Amino acid sequence: MTLEGAQAKVIVDGKISNPFVISGGFRQGDGLSATLFNLILHKALKNLEQSSTILNRLTQICGYADDILVFARSLPALEALCAEISREAGRVGLVVNPDKTKYMRFSSSPPQRSVKGATINV
Repeated sequence: MTLEGAQAKVIVDGKISNPFVISGGFRQGDGLSATLFNLILHKALKNLEQSSTILNRLTQICGYADDILVFARSLPALEALCAEISREAGRVGLVVNPDKTKYMRFSSSPPQRSVKGATINV
């Protein structure tokens, strides 16, 4: 499934554009799309990979498909790693979508065991 002869339209300011030819890439859902995305994502993250586990360092990155899970022992470590991920992603043409970015805070301290006001019982 290639994009040969494919055309598209976009909506800008509520108006549909004239059709334009798509000259490169793969259709969403094409078997190669996921493979190529994973190769590019790997290239972006390989400089950030660390050789041990979160038990003996400040951050850890885990990935599955197009999702990335980031563990950090402190807010400054998390912010620094997120900035590095955004920078490295940008170098290969990827963009981190802040609207799809979620976070959850865990703590061993009982007063801090909540997410958006909901208490987490251990």
